[in-house]
Amino acid sequence: MKPEKFYSLFLFMSSFAGCLVVGIYVPYLIHLGLTKADIFLINAIFWLAISSSEIITGMLADGKSRAWSVRTGLLLSVASSVIYAGATFVHAKWQVMTIALVAEVLEGIGMSFMSGAQQAWLSDALIKHGHKDKDEQARIFARTAKWDSLGMLLGGSLSFIIINYGYTFSWATRALMILAAWLLCKLVMNGDGEPVVRTSELKSLRDSWHSMTTSRSLRWAAVAGMILGFVLTFNLTWVPHFNPSADGITANSLLTAFLWAMINLGLFFGNRLVERSKYLRLKQTLAIPLALTLAGLGLVLLGYMPNSLVAIPFIILHEMGRGMFHPLMNGFIYSRVGSSFKATYGSLQSMVARFGFALVLFAGWILMRGVHANIGDGVIWPTAGLALVLCSVLLWSIRPRTEA
Repeated sequence: MKPEKFYSLFLFMSSFAGCLVVGIYVPYLIHLGLTKADIFLINAIFWLAISSSEIITGMLADGKSRAWSVRTGLLLSVASSVIYAGATFVHAKWQVMTIALVAEVLEGIGMSFMSGAQQAWLSDALIKHGHKDKDEQARIFARTAKWDSLGMLLGGSLSFIIINYGYTFSWATRALMILAAWLLCKLVMNGDGEPVVRTSELKSLRDSWHSMTTSRSLRWAAVAGMILGFVLTFNLTWVPHFNPSADGITANSLLTAFLWAMINLGLFFGNRLVERSKYLRLKQTLAIPLALTLAGLGLVLLGYMPNSLVAIPFIILHEMGRGMFHPLMNGFIYSRVGSSFKATYGSLQSMVARFGFALVLFAGWILMRGVHANIGDGVIWPTAGLALVLCSVLLWSIRPRTEA
């Protein structure tokens, strides 16, 4: 199987599986007795777990095997799903928080095993198959991202159907589908995407650190990755915001599924725009701040929308920015990093970005404690969106003046 075809199928399957709990994740935690502040806290720890384990997992991917690293991450994600499925059998809040934290840490470590490793595998596999041009790699990353969006769309839509069979069923289904993605990797993911020259884990780390500290372009990309963290304020609250219910169970699955489709339509538009526009792919230091600005503007305007239907254009605008961001960043970073340490560098980049994500959610947790416990999304979303826009302008002002 050709690298692009395998990678597209893998992204589809893993995203489909991961999104099978989109419809129940936040409602489930609310149903178990957690508050919005609690949810922000456990997700901050989730991103902190990713950030703190990125380096060691990236070193293992470059030193041992990128395919092995991806498979290990998938198995940890299965374990996280099984643990969350068992949370329905506990009742005390401290027990729920403990189970949630263990599950989130396992999921976070699993994601750190995959982040960097899967992109590095594709980048080197494409090189071995003759696709060395930076623009061509960026275009392929954008093309494969469409399958990621499609998997998210179908998996998330199905989540609003299987919710009728109970929370445990949703988590168990997610675990089984992730196992299917693991089996695909076990059978198909070959050595094409392994480093051209295998080096030790410590050398990969030294080379990655040297690249980040000596390349203005890569330092700039690390800052861009951190700024994206402001979008998490929407990710965690859109389901209960547009479709609230007293007991935390989604009241109107059809409406929420439709909004999920609009979210993925925005992502698809963003992916497609990068794929079709050579100008954006070649002018990435302009396109990346533009993507973040679109996401921020959408978030600002969403806070003032009176209902879900009026909000749809701004949901699409917000998600289009996010859909542009990831393929642009992947093309920008992996075309500038040496083959022998791409996975380690990807993990270093992710560590910095995910630390920014954790800071945003910790700030949200602090804000929503005590007298601010009832602060609404009408305040949180515009504040986060405005911060995203301002940071994007700053990012553009300090951009590298060459595309090298």
